[in-house]
Amino acid sequence: MRNKRHSSESGNPAGKREQNKVANRAAILEAAQKVFLDRGFDAVTIRDVIGQTELAAGTFYNYFRTKEALLIALVADHIGTLTAELHRVRSEARSLDGFVQGAYLAAFRAVVQDPVLHTLMLRNESAVRSLYAESVMGISVRALREDIEDAIRRGIMPALDAGYLAAALFGAGYEMGRKLAESPKQDPAAAAAFATRLFLGGVQAFAPGKVTTLKPRVRARS
Repeated sequence: MRNKRHSSESGNPAGKREQNKVANRAAILEAAQKVFLDRGFDAVTIRDVIGQTELAAGTFYNYFRTKEALLIALVADHIGTLTAELHRVRSEARSLDGFVQGAYLAAFRAVVQDPVLHTLMLRNESAVRSLYAESVMGISVRALREDIEDAIRRGIMPALDAGYLAAALFGAGYEMGRKLAESPKQDPAAAAAFATRLFLGGVQAFAPGKVTTLKPRVRARS
C-alpha cells in the first residue's frame, strides 16, 4: 500500500518526462515542416526551426543529430507505412493489372489524403533525392524491384529487367504524384487507371512471342 501511495503522490515523473520528449519532438517536426515548406530545405537552418518553437536552441540535438536527419524523420514514417501497404497490394495481386493498378491507386490516394507532406517532399526534391540511395526513397524502390521479381516468379508478369521497370514505375508515380499534390481535387482512381493502361501496354511487349525491338523508319531520299 505504501509503495502504491508513494507512486501516486510522485505523479510518475518518468512517465511525464517521456510525455515531454514526445511533445518536444513533435513540436520540432511541426516547425520543420512549416519552414521547409515556406523557405526550402537548403535555406533553412536549425536555428530557424527551433525559433518556431518555445524550446531552447540546444534542445534540437536531444532529438536529431543533423538537419538531414530531421528531413528523414519528417518523411520516413509516412513512406515506410506506404511502402508496406504497396508491398501488401503487390504481393496479393493475382494479375498484372492488379499489381500495377492496385499499387498506383494506393499511392495516389495517399498523396490526395496528405498533399501537404507530398508538397513538402516535392518542394525540397533535391534534398530528398540526395538521401535516395541510403534512405526512405531507396527502400521504396528496392521493395518495388523485389515485388516485380516476385511477380515474375509467380508468372503474373513476363520476364524483364526488374531494375529498369522499378525505376520506370517509380518515376512515373513520383511525377504523377506531383500533379495530384498540386491539385488534390483530381481523381486518384483516374490517375491510377491512366498509369496502368500506359504501363500494361508497354509491359505486354515483353511477353513471349512479342517483338521488342523497334526498327527506325528511314525515308529514302528522292
